[in-house]
Amino acid sequence: MNIDFVIPWFDGRDPAWRRQMESYRGNAHGGLADNASRTDRRCGGAEAGRVIGREEGMTDASESRYRDWDNLRYWFRGVERFAPWVNRVHFLTWGHVPEWLNVHNPWLNIVRHKDFIPAEYLPVFSSHPIELSMHRIEGLAERFVYFNDDTFLTRPVGPERFFRRGLPCDNARLSIIPPGGISHIVLNDVELINRRHDKNSVMRRHVFKWFNRRYTLPDMLKTLTLMPWSTFAGFRDSHMPQPYLLRTLEQVWAEEGERLSVTMRSRFRNVLDYNQYLMRYEQLVTGRFAPVSMCDCRVETLAEDSIGRVCEVIRSQRQAMICLHDNDDIRDFEGVRGLLNASLEQILPEKSKYEL
Repeated sequence: MNIDFVIPWFDGRDPAWRRQMESYRGNAHGGLADNASRTDRRCGGAEAGRVIGREEGMTDASESRYRDWDNLRYWFRGVERFAPWVNRVHFLTWGHVPEWLNVHNPWLNIVRHKDFIPAEYLPVFSSHPIELSMHRIEGLAERFVYFNDDTFLTRPVGPERFFRRGLPCDNARLSIIPPGGISHIVLNDVELINRRHDKNSVMRRHVFKWFNRRYTLPDMLKTLTLMPWSTFAGFRDSHMPQPYLLRTLEQVWAEEGERLSVTMRSRFRNVLDYNQYLMRYEQLVTGRFAPVSMCDCRVETLAEDSIGRVCEVIRSQRQAMICLHDNDDIRDFEGVRGLLNASLEQILPEKSKYEL
């Protein structure tokens, strides 16, 4: 089966991009709040009027979301070395591409925002409208894996790590939504899932996908403690490369398009958004996934006091995948970036076919 990879990227140093972003940042909703309000009112029920008073909603336009760690080439080297079976890489971009990227590589599809996001929503500076629009990418395979540009492959993985018997591999665990970060957005996703699906029916129908020998005992015990609740309180999110079925996105859009269009009108992150987790949760509750262990993954937050440990994890290649979270509190950004990229260079020193 063909499996594609999808990765969004932007160049925070591009003067043209920065000028456009700054021109909209002053009005973080890009002048679309009124249209979004009208869209929400048409949705009815509890959704009606959710974006009235939108200026009180928090937006995320922090500088750390736009600075460049200058290590994208190692993402491509990791794909070529550790997942050479991938069918095609779809590279989503505002319009710019790294000067070293081989845009003529037949296994690489350069997809500009205007190529798959409806013109009425452009430009966007949030990942959420981009994620929700992936099903519109021309030529995208039915089975694909979504990567953020801070997630890297660090040892060989086979296609069965992401898809088994045609189904996306995932780890189903109930969880309380932790505070901070994107908790408001995750809550929106979970709220909509509870509208769409009855928890008790889901758990009865797919009990062996929620309690499975591939999961750790602590994970299953945590799920068990949330079983008495009549609704889904939340799901554990791994922040790892996420496999999807194209038809999942198409189905949710067909049934919830008006609600999702509100997120499409948020140029910057907003607490009222939905994001790609909604599509993941839909796969979990419908049983369209194959259980998998997440013991080969690791999430690290970059900082001066953690960079030594992070570099050792990368060099040891104990994990198959690692997510490297940026951190607004980094004081010596250049120093942390240099150490991180040196460790990636150590395990991936050779150019890939995606480089000139």
